[in-house]
Amino acid sequence: MAPQPPHPLRRISTGSLSTLARSQDRSAASPSGLDFLGPAMMELADEAATLAANIEHLNEMHDALGTFNESFAAWMYALKMNAFCVEWPQAPSESTYSRLPQLEEAMAAVQKRAQKKDGPTESSRKATATPIADMTYKTETGSPSPPPRKSLAPKKSVAAGPSAAAKKAAVDKKKRRMVEISGYIDMLPLEYRGAQPAQRQHMETIINKLMDKPAGAAMKDLLDPPQLPQAKVNKCLIALVGKKLVVKENVGGATWYKWVGV
Repeated sequence: MAPQPPHPLRRISTGSLSTLARSQDRSAASPSGLDFLGPAMMELADEAATLAANIEHLNEMHDALGTFNESFAAWMYALKMNAFCVEWPQAPSESTYSRLPQLEEAMAAVQKRAQKKDGPTESSRKATATPIADMTYKTETGSPSPPPRKSLAPKKSVAAGPSAAAKKAAVDKKKRRMVEISGYIDMLPLEYRGAQPAQRQHMETIINKLMDKPAGAAMKDLLDPPQLPQAKVNKCLIALVGKKLVVKENVGGATWYKWVGV
C-alpha cells in the first residue's frame, strides 16, 4: 500500500519529484530533463485554483457577517432610542371619556351576575326558619342548629411585662455582640478563624470581657481557669494587640488591656 500524503494540498513533495524523475524513460527525456514537471505543475495549478476559490468564499462570508453586525447594531440602537423618545400618555384622553358609559354598563352587569351567584339573602333565611314552638323531633333533627354567636366584646390582650421586653432586648444585644465579635475574629490569624474551634471560643470569651469593660481590664480579670489559664489568655492578647484591636497600658505599675476595636 502506498503511503498517504502528509497533507491533501501537498501531495507533491521533494521526494515525489525525485521519484517521478527517476521513473521517466531516459531515452525519451528532453534535453532539459524537466518533462516530468508537466503533470505536477498541472496538479499544483488545480490546487491553487481551489485554494483561491475557498479564500474568496471566506471573504464573502466575512463581508456578509460584517453587514449583519451593522444591521443588528442599528436595530438595537433604534430600539434603545425608541424607549427613550416615545412618550406613552398616562392621563385620561377623549377616548377614555367616550368609553366611560360602556365601562359602567359592563361593571353593572358583572355586579348583577355576582349577586345572582351568591346564596340566599338574610330575609329569605329568616322566612324559611322554623319557629321554636312549632319544632318537632323530626324538624329538630333535620334542620341544622345555628352556629353559636361569637362574643363581640374585645378580647383583653395580655400585655407583656417589662421582664419579657428586657429579656428580648438582652437577646438582641447578645446577637449583635456575637456578630460584631465574629467580624473581629475574621481579622485574626487562621487558628482563631475556625481551624481550631477551641481557640476561637477562647478568643470570643476574651473579646466579650474586654467589651464589657471599656475602661480596661487587668490580666487577672480575664482569667477563667481551667478553661482560660494565663498562658492562653496571654496568647490571645498578643494576637489582639498585634492587630491593634487592644491597647496595652501601664496603670500604677500594672498592665491593663483596653479594647479599641476598629
